Amino acid sequence: MQDLLTQNNFALRYDIEKLQRSLRDAQVNIPEELKPYAKWVINECEKLHQGILQNIRYLGFGQKNLLKDILSNTQSIANAFYILNQDQASPILRARTSDRLVLRLLLWLHTMHHQTKDIPAAVGDGEFSIWAIHPSIYYTPCTAQRGLLNLPLFFHEFGHLLYRCHRPEMNALVNELQAEIRGLLPPAVVRDDKYTAAQERKREVVVEKWYAWAQEFFCDAVGFMMGGNSFAYAFSMYLRILGKPQYHLSIENLARSSHPVTWIRIHLLADRARRIGYEGVSTDLEETWSQVAATLGVVEDYYGFYDSKFLFVIQDKLDDMLTETSPREFQESEISNQEESTLTSPVALLNRAWQKFIEDPDGYREWEEDAIEHFLDVDLGTFLT
Repeated sequence: MQDLLTQNNFALRYDIEKLQRSLRDAQVNIPEELKPYAKWVINECEKLHQGILQNIRYLGFGQKNLLKDILSNTQSIANAFYILNQDQASPILRARTSDRLVLRLLLWLHTMHHQTKDIPAAVGDGEFSIWAIHPSIYYTPCTAQRGLLNLPLFFHEFGHLLYRCHRPEMNALVNELQAEIRGLLPPAVVRDDKYTAAQERKREVVVEKWYAWAQEFFCDAVGFMMGGNSFAYAFSMYLRILGKPQYHLSIENLARSSHPVTWIRIHLLADRARRIGYEGVSTDLEETWSQVAATLGVVEDYYGFYDSKFLFVIQDKLDDMLTETSPREFQESEISNQEESTLTSPVALLNRAWQKFIEDPDGYREWEEDAIEHFLDVDLGTFLT
């Protein structure tokens, strides 16, 4: 065991020191907005380095009674380093100047909520998603990092971080929603046979599925509450042409899916927009998705996993979840047709971008380049209200 632990600790020391050198080299050229995240990663790496050096010192004593504790420490350091090396260091080592656009939005986003203002954030390459821990990594497709139109989708991902910050309270609210949906499901026919048992199992599958689905609906609600029309348009355009699975899933795939069918999410977004007076975007969402569904030959059928009679209880519980987490709410002035010179927040910028794109898709690119340049030059502190 002494030799085994010696080998592992020296190998870990070598890898940690190699990563430390890479981080030091990369830190010279990273964007200013990434430095809080880089500082956290570098500090964590140094803690692991010191832990390994301590293990090596203890191994030098040659005492068997220390080996069990050294093994435990080595395992903990190895697991932490693998996460650091595989995931958390990557945003620093891949950093580029163009990251500033996303990083400035994320910095503003975290600063605007008291529970996330001290959580460093970074950007990584991949499908839209979030590593919703401290520190947070927001993943996005490569081209989406360089433009404005898809950035509102980060508001949805931020919702996952808010959920995590309030997990006990949010889980309790989701459980309440599950109970209410259970009450709305058709009762099982009592026949004392396999048919009745199968019906009851399906009811339980539906109720259980709503634990994961409710979290996605909540994050969509956060997205609209924070981003307004820009989120609705970004969400719709990003997903509406990805094929039939966005509109319909078989009953087997519904039971396995961690996300609700996107068409259901569109219904809830449209209803939420309509409830607060944004009839235009609500109608646009519903008509657009209905047109694509008709072209695909899709008829709505969710096999009992969703029904329009669920809508009121879902929205009511989502309102409670929004109250619990208190995300920043968009202002009417941020949705209106602001001039570029008077844009008051990133939300205003993103809504202006969508207005410009809808008005003139062909001429949008030139406008976007100028708008991004202006956003990167503005003191972010002017938006922290």
